[in-house]
Order: sequence, then structure tokens, then C-alpha cells
Amino acid sequence: MMVEILLYRGCTTPVRLPAYEATTKLVLERLGVTAIDMLETTCCGAQYVESLNDNAFHALGGRILALAEKEGKDILAICGACSGSLKHTKHALDTDEAARDELNSILKEEGLKYTGKTQVKHLLQVLREDIGYKAIERAVTRPYEGVRLAAHYGCHVTRPHELARVDDPENPSIIDKVIEVVGGVPVRYPGRTRCCGGPLLAMDETASSKIGAEKIANVRSAGAIGIVTACAFCDIQLTQVQFGEGANGNDRIPVMPLTQFLGPALGLDENLMGFHLNRISANPILAALKEGR
Repeated sequence: MMVEILLYRGCTTPVRLPAYEATTKLVLERLGVTAIDMLETTCCGAQYVESLNDNAFHALGGRILALAEKEGKDILAICGACSGSLKHTKHALDTDEAARDELNSILKEEGLKYTGKTQVKHLLQVLREDIGYKAIERAVTRPYEGVRLAAHYGCHVTRPHELARVDDPENPSIIDKVIEVVGGVPVRYPGRTRCCGGPLLAMDETASSKIGAEKIANVRSAGAIGIVTACAFCDIQLTQVQFGEGANGNDRIPVMPLTQFLGPALGLDENLMGFHLNRISANPILAALKEGR
């Protein structure tokens, strides 16, 4: 039986990393989960609104949660910031009756109501909890042959653990396990759970770029030929720091969303994976794909 979940795309993914959105739908469909686009949504308020006004932040996220409640389905968030933001909002509304009442007074004119029934899941939760590693492995038709890859999880995907409940924040493993079950080799590297530097970009571009470049250097030193991500903003950041001042254009390593990496191994058409949109060619990774079985 096909499982259905509402896909909250957020602001950044559709505009700057559309391949992540497209491949998520295709990969999940292949694995028995239908991701349905959420309609009439707005920004979730992550980080920027969140840092300025709690009431506005809860109103933005609470409305998204209420829209999902109306459909009677859980929410899938593929951006780490969106996932973290909606989980923070849900926790606040579920534990603060006054905040919940204030939100519902706002939502009333739209015929919406928040009661807390809808759950928010990040992509990694769906892959591990709703699908499972064994099901992913069974679906592989073109395994990768020992390609060495580094996982980057993103700060807001796993932290704070008491709200995110996705993976161990100090030693996450879901991306590494998926890399492994499709034939790759997950590579450990220094600073594996550190920030990509993306959240600092609007305030201190130099510091932001330095943090991202250090992570790239650590990945390269550990012998990985590419990075697999679980957050759109992290993917963009780890790509663009390789084009900054002082970067070596001949030594860039590909960065790709987990579902884009996973798609070809599941037998999905590479032409539908959006590889032509990647700023850094994914060919070094794709070269490791075996013939179909």
C-alpha cells in the first residue's frame, strides 16, 4: 500500500536546488511513498523571523501545520532549516496553550485550526522509519561500486535532539547507511558534524566561507570524492565555497542531495535527476555505477 505524505518545499529548495525536490518525489515514489505538494503555504520563518518575533514565527509555522491537519497527513520537510523550524513551532504550540489559542484566533478566518495531530518528518526519518534500509537495498538495480563519499547532515536536521528526533546529533548515521546499502563507502572526516557556515553568510561572508572551505578540505583529505547532503541550504553553501576567492577550480568535489545520489542506483533515469543543474559535475560519482541487474 502506497504511503502518502505532504511535501513542504520551503523557499530555497524550489528556487535554488530544484533537483532536490524533483528527485525526492521520484525516489520516494519508487520506494512506496507518494510525496504530495503542499499548496497555499508560505515561508516557515526559519532563523530570520524566528530571531525577531516569536508570535509571527509561530503564526507562519502554525498555519503550515494546520494546513496539513486539514488534509489529515504528516509533513515531509527536505530542508534542514524548514524541518527544524516546523518542529520548534510544533513543540511551542503543543506545550503552550496561550500560544496555541492565539494562533487559532488568527487561523479562524481561514477556517483552519491547529490541534497538534500532524507530525513533521525530515527526509532522513522517512527513509529510515517509513521505508527502512532493507527496502532501499532491495530496490537497488544499479549499485555503486565502492565510491568513497562523505555525508553532511546539517545542524538543524539533527539538533536539538529533543525536538528533532532524527538521528544522533553527535554521531549521525542515516546518510552513511544509505550510502553503504547502495554500494558506496561512507568516509569519516574531521568536523563531520560541524556547521557548513551557511547561516553566517548574511552576516559575515568571510567567516562563512572559511567554515565551509575547511569542511571541503577535511573531506578531500579523508579521501572522499564527493559529499552527500540532507539540506538544500547546506548543499548550496558547500558548492559555492568551492568557487570563492582562492578556490582551485581543478580540485572541486561534487556535492549532491541524498535523493539525487540515490535515484540512479534505484534504476531511475539519470536524465530526470537534474545532474545538468549541478554546478560541479557529478560524473566522478556516477562513474561508479554498475550495469543494471
